[in-house]
Amino acid sequence: MTQDVDGTYLFKGELTIHDLDYLKDFLESSAARSRKVAVSFSEVSFADTATLQFLAVFRRYVKKTKQWEVTGLSEEMEKILAVSGLRAHIV
Repeated sequence: MTQDVDGTYLFKGELTIHDLDYLKDFLESSAARSRKVAVSFSEVSFADTATLQFLAVFRRYVKKTKQWEVTGLSEEMEKILAVSGLRAHIV
C-alpha cells in the first residue's frame, strides 16, 4: 500500500482474510488522524468475502464522523463488487 500526493491510500494486489488485522489497524489509524479517508482499489486484483464485509462495516462506521471516498476500482474489483452486491456498501 502506498499514499499518493493527494493523500489517497492505494491498495495493491490481493486483499484476504490474512490482511484483515493490518487493514483494520491501518484504516482506523488513518481515520483517527484525518477528517477524510480516501482509498483506491485500482490496483487490487482480488478481495475475499471477509475483506468485503470488513470494508462495508468500516465504511458505515467511519461515515458517521468522517468522509469516506473510494477514488478508483480495478476491473476485477468492479466485478467482485457487482457479483457480491456490496458496491453500494463500500463505494
